[in-house]
Amino acid sequence: MDDLLSGCLAFRLGSAFRRVDRLLNRTLAPIGLSHAHAQVLSCLLAGGELRVTDIAHRTGFEQSTVSRLAQELARRKLLRRRKHPDDGRASLYRPGVRAEGLRDEIHAILQKTEERLRRDLPRGDLEGFRKIIRFMEQLP
Repeated sequence: MDDLLSGCLAFRLGSAFRRVDRLLNRTLAPIGLSHAHAQVLSCLLAGGELRVTDIAHRTGFEQSTVSRLAQELARRKLLRRRKHPDDGRASLYRPGVRAEGLRDEIHAILQKTEERLRRDLPRGDLEGFRKIIRFMEQLP
């Protein structure tokens, strides 16, 4: 029988994700963000004002996770919340002034981390990897 930990693509991807997640958490810690917080903030910094469902769709997080992260970021004044004008049950989130101030730092940290991850990958492998990621992002 094959070793499921080393032979199962899903297990290997999960393991790789957790390693990258730890790397990002370490590199973002000096500015007081986790990988998940930075991903939600980056989504809002790029997309303006969004609903939890929109953020969840773009990040791949569960809506309940986005709600929790958004509440934490709002308490820290990194994002702002207002009621959706057309749907009283929904809220809209946008970056707060403090988040705008972190934009360049987040970008620099992510750029440096990205360079580290790309450094040893041959260009063809990187393009293939991007293709695989695009495919996986379409999974339900």
